[in-house]
Amino acid sequence: MTNDVPWYVSLIVSFLPLVLACGAIAWHGRQVRKSMTTSDGRSLAQVFDDIAREMRRANDLRDRASS
Repeated sequence: MTNDVPWYVSLIVSFLPLVLACGAIAWHGRQVRKSMTTSDGRSLAQVFDDIAREMRRANDLRDRASS
């Protein structure tokens, strides 16, 4: 039985799963990065820092008011 498929078609078919897998990984990485930010573009770590800063400020005010 002879191989009637040109070499470039065989090469494309061989590497197609690899290219698709790399594309899927890149797409998934972008989706994860997008989900880790808020609608105004801040990261969740920045939001957490803002909340912690406000809690410290509120605790300081409460301490000053009680003394």
